[in-house]
Order: sequence, then structure tokens, then C-alpha cells
Amino acid sequence: MTKKTDSEDFYDLADQLMKEMRYDEAIELYKKLTEMRPGDDSIILSLAWAYRDSGKTSEAMECFETLFEKELGRKVFTGFAFDEMVRICREDGNFEKVVELCERAVSAQPDDPALLNTLGEACIKAGRAQRAVEVFELIARSDPDSPMVFCYLGNALVAAGQYEKADEAYGKAIAIEPSEAHTFYSRQGNAYEQAGQYRRAQTAARKALECCPDYPLYYSILGDILIKEGKIEEARENYEKAIMLDAGPGDAYYNRMAHSLEQAGYPAEAVAMYEKAIAADATNLYYYKALIDICASNGMDDKVREYYEKAKTMNLIR
Repeated sequence: MTKKTDSEDFYDLADQLMKEMRYDEAIELYKKLTEMRPGDDSIILSLAWAYRDSGKTSEAMECFETLFEKELGRKVFTGFAFDEMVRICREDGNFEKVVELCERAVSAQPDDPALLNTLGEACIKAGRAQRAVEVFELIARSDPDSPMVFCYLGNALVAAGQYEKADEAYGKAIAIEPSEAHTFYSRQGNAYEQAGQYRRAQTAARKALECCPDYPLYYSILGDILIKEGKIEEARENYEKAIMLDAGPGDAYYNRMAHSLEQAGYPAEAVAMYEKAIAADATNLYYYKALIDICASNGMDDKVREYYEKAKTMNLIR
């Protein structure tokens, strides 16, 4: 039997400490291991994960940065550290840092479409729409038969305010894969909705419905856009169509519409929809909580008491 080295014993113990979530102790062992086996990337990676799992993201990022520098110099880009850094930055909402990391990775691996795609999406999130357009145009030139590339390009062009060119890009996606036209119209509508271009969003949503008139979700998506335009009654009609097509109790749709109304600043209308959700499913505690919260925030004390008592009667709260 081969005897283990001290470093192997340390490694096994550190891994066991990680399983027991004793992160600080594991970190100390991994740090000792980095001194015992300098240049061993697997130890630095384990140390980075230990820092990450213990909530010490800045220390984790330093470790990942060390590994990332090595990844950039290799012919084959493994991207383990890069992926972890991007994930951490996304969770923190730090898309400027994601852009920075992607730009460095793309400089080292300029022909990697996955890296370019990540860069383009990060640029949109970071408010660098024109750079996103450049990136997706580059991808489209190298992969002109991919409908999703033109869909992503359309998203970037919407973010850049170039709406006519955006429509052309979505049109190319549809021309390449006409069977998925409804999907591309839906994505187009979502991009316009996020940009506050509700008229254009509505047009795209209606086109999606023309392709799939029996798809309930598209009616609720159109309803959400109409709410943002202040067209409450028309939004309600579309939600009712969704409920009719779904043939279920409708509570999930009433809840979704209530949330959309609440977000758009229509508390009274939102309360009415939450009440419909409860009428359709009287056992869902979430609906009661949402209704009680909005009523409390808008001075509807009678309804707060009414639905609190109803929830107690249903044994949902004590």
C-alpha cells in the first residue's frame, strides 16, 4: 500500500471540512497546501471555492483571477476560473466586470463564439448597447444561418434604440426558421417591453398570437404590455382568454395579472385580481400574503382584517 503524503492528508481533511461546511478551517488548510504545493492549480481552485462558499467573494475572485491569467495564456481555453468569475459578477449585478472579463477572454480567444455571445449579452446588461451590436454583428457574419444570433442582434439593436434595424434582424431570424416565428416575435416583444417601447412590444406580441392563437401564455404576455399602456380592460380580456384556453382554475393567471397591476401602480385593480386568485384557490397562502401586503400598503385596513381572518379560518396561518 502506498503511503499518503502530508499534503494528501491535508487535502482529504480540507475536503471533509468543506463537506461539513467548516469553511474557515478548510480555508486555512488549503492555504497551507498552496505553500506545500506551489503552482498546483487544483489547490488554488479548491481554495477559491472555499472562499466563495463562505461568502468571501473578494478573496475568491483573487484566487480565480490567478487561475484566469493562466487560462488566458493557454492554447486551449478551459475557462473554469472565467466561468466562476462571471457567475459571481452576475449574481452581484456587476456587469461592467463581466464585460471586462469577457473582453480579456475574447482578446485571447477571438474565434470562440460562446465567449463572444457572453460578451454581447453582458454589454447589453452593462448599458453598452453599441458594443453589443458590434459583437453580435461579428457573430452573425461568421454564422449567418443561425436564427438565434439574429435574435440576439435584434435585442442589442433594441437596446441601442435602432428599432428599424432591430426589426430587420428579427425578420432574418424568422426567415431562417419560420416554424419558430412565434418564439422570435415573443422575444422581440420582450425586448421592446424592457426598452419601454410598448406600442412596438404590443405589435410583436400580437404577431406571436397570430402564429399561435391557442397558446395561453401569449395572451397573458400581451395583457402585461397592455397594463403598462394603461389599457386595463383590454388587458383583462386577454387574461380571460388565457384562462379559457388553459381550462384550469385560473388562479395563476389572476395572480400574474395582479402582480403586473401592482407593479404598474394600479393597487385597487390588483386587489380585485388577488381576490379572484383566492376565489379560484382558497388554499394558497401566497395569494393571501400578497393581498394582505398590498392592502396594508394602501390603507385598506378592512380588507387586511378580512383576508387575515379568512387565512386563519383555512388554517393557513395561526
